[in-house]
Amino acid sequence: MRIAPRDLFTLDAQYIQDLYFARALNLAGYTILLYECILTFPDEVQYIWPTRWSMVKIIYMFNRYGNITFVALADLQLLGVWWDSSPAFCFDVTLVMSFVQLLSFALIHILVLLRAWATWGRQKRMLTVLGALFGVYACVSIAMLVYGLIDGGEDAFPFSSITKTCISTLPPHAWILWVPSLILECATFALTMASIRQFNVHRHFREHSTIVQVICRDGVAYFFIALFSSSFNILVWARDSNRPLNMLSSSFTLCLMIVAGQRLVLDLRKVTDHDGLSTTRVGREIERAIEALPRSRSRSPIVFVDRTACTPSSTPGIPSHECDQQVDLVELGPVDEGHIAPRAKRESALELSRLGGDQRGWTFPV
Repeated sequence: MRIAPRDLFTLDAQYIQDLYFARALNLAGYTILLYECILTFPDEVQYIWPTRWSMVKIIYMFNRYGNITFVALADLQLLGVWWDSSPAFCFDVTLVMSFVQLLSFALIHILVLLRAWATWGRQKRMLTVLGALFGVYACVSIAMLVYGLIDGGEDAFPFSSITKTCISTLPPHAWILWVPSLILECATFALTMASIRQFNVHRHFREHSTIVQVICRDGVAYFFIALFSSSFNILVWARDSNRPLNMLSSSFTLCLMIVAGQRLVLDLRKVTDHDGLSTTRVGREIERAIEALPRSRSRSPIVFVDRTACTPSSTPGIPSHECDQQVDLVELGPVDEGHIAPRAKRESALELSRLGGDQRGWTFPV
């Protein structure tokens, strides 16, 4: 590829230094990914491998082993090991890796969305909301990615023949590509925490089930990692769109997101005793945990006693003629029928007595 004279001014010592820094940081991210895989491999064998194949398991296995291969190829290209002098090499490699990278991020988002849906009891309305959020994210991301590739073309790699690295110059507003991901993560986190808060988990954190603790802990950890990754990519792409630092998103932040996504599955699987990882089963387990939460129950303001209690002998404070009047009051006026719906007709009646204050009550025939 021919280099224009104006490009020689940007190929300076700072450019080479940025290239070395990008290579070092991407290798550090890949090291973290490999270390995490080795560290959690025994748990994977015990909790993932014996389970039946499901959507969550397929996404987990792809993110784990597919991305190990993908990130390795991306790092080899960034190091200049995988290189070809053909004019279309960099464009073809960037095209394939960009869509694979987008797919990897999208699958991680799907894992989080499935968990959010499970915490809402797998409601159809919430599935529609989460599906719409993901659909907008996917459409906007694909449209912007295609626009960037078409706008750059094969001339977006001015120094590839010198550095043997496919480092492209990005469009001025390419950083907007990471905004939909940031919005999606914030919305998903807010919905997940809202579903947990709805059941007063924040008040009973020490008493509720372990599975809810895992959801809260991993959800917060994943959100901050996702927030850092998206914000980091936005800052780098906005500041160094034509420098080697724009390659940090291809490996470093992706590795962090992969590790966080794997933890979402592994940690939740370790506290469940089901033989599958489907959203339905995880949702049922979450529902059982939420239903087991201790709820503060106030004493009912209504008690039921036999009508025979409303007699001069049994209730000295209530004259006998008032019992008949109390029956008329109930028959003529509403007395919270939701609490006193009759279950069967009996010859006896019940007396509704208010707790505290005036002890005079009403009789209600059922």
